[in-house]
Amino acid sequence: MEKLNSFAQTSVGASHLSRDIVCQDSSLCADHETYSFAAAADGHGSPCYLRTERGSKFAVECAAECVAEFLDSLEDAAEVLADERQRQQLFNQLWRSIIARWHDKTEKDFTDEPFTEEELDRIPDKFAHYRERYAQGEYISAYGTTLLFAAVTEDYAFGAQIGDGKCVVIDSDSNVTAPIPDDPRCYENVTTSMCQDDAALSARFFYLPKGMLPAAVFLCTDGVENSYWNEEQLFGFFRGLALTMVENGMEEGVRQLGEFLPAMTKKGSGDDVTCSGIISMSKLSSCSDGIREDLAAAAPIVEEPVPEDIVYDDEASQQVVTDVMPAENDTPVEAPDEPESGEQP
Repeated sequence: MEKLNSFAQTSVGASHLSRDIVCQDSSLCADHETYSFAAAADGHGSPCYLRTERGSKFAVECAAECVAEFLDSLEDAAEVLADERQRQQLFNQLWRSIIARWHDKTEKDFTDEPFTEEELDRIPDKFAHYRERYAQGEYISAYGTTLLFAAVTEDYAFGAQIGDGKCVVIDSDSNVTAPIPDDPRCYENVTTSMCQDDAALSARFFYLPKGMLPAAVFLCTDGVENSYWNEEQLFGFFRGLALTMVENGMEEGVRQLGEFLPAMTKKGSGDDVTCSGIISMSKLSSCSDGIREDLAAAAPIVEEPVPEDIVYDDEASQQVVTDVMPAENDTPVEAPDEPESGEQP
């Protein structure tokens, strides 16, 4: 199998540091004998989601566990996944297993450690309906999180997503794309979530066969995405990261990424920032000239000094879930009866 390297880096957001809020992003990566895996998850920023940082941690763990079991159980995988109908069924089964395991982990966490009065008191008065819900044992929203993951083998690559964030792929010809379609229910600071009733139906997938295996797959939470004005600027960031890894080596590239993320959140979104991914260094090296040319041709990003006393907009940075958005009268708004689910492969 061609050598693959995975990585994962997470940094607490500048706005979270200023408000003494725990980092709510989580990331995970692993290199196995037959595949590499990477994941990123973003817990919701509103104080109503009391244990969202635990939810995001559980999410990346569940994805890693279920993908491992999925690949171990799949015979003649490349042939089976080449059939679109079978692929869709199998990916749906995988996603349902991830959601089910995440519910098991959150239930155990709540059973072992019910909400304390101190936790419940952190909920603002205008969201008292959350406090009442949690006091009655309806705990799941407290763990709300997005999830984005990818796996690459020698014969195919695939991944899935719920909520916001971005998957970015660089192919062997240096083309940069976002293979997972956007979810129209995710906009501004509103997102779909693993805590929602329709989470098992809300995944969006990507699949790449052997002839289209990527040079790099990058995953990021919306803290990274929102630090740039548009998708092309975000692609420029990943082109630059790819070149850093080619020119300096994987280990040094990941180290520099870890040093850069705190500056990114301060200059950009103010949110927690996570970037993970899977790299084929041989493919990336082969297309590095094309990446370099595309990066040079892109419009330059004008760097502006960041005030030392910058103040972040608390409301804008608090991620909330689509079907629990408070209306102007502070009562929850229900999601549509039949919300659109993401496109399937």
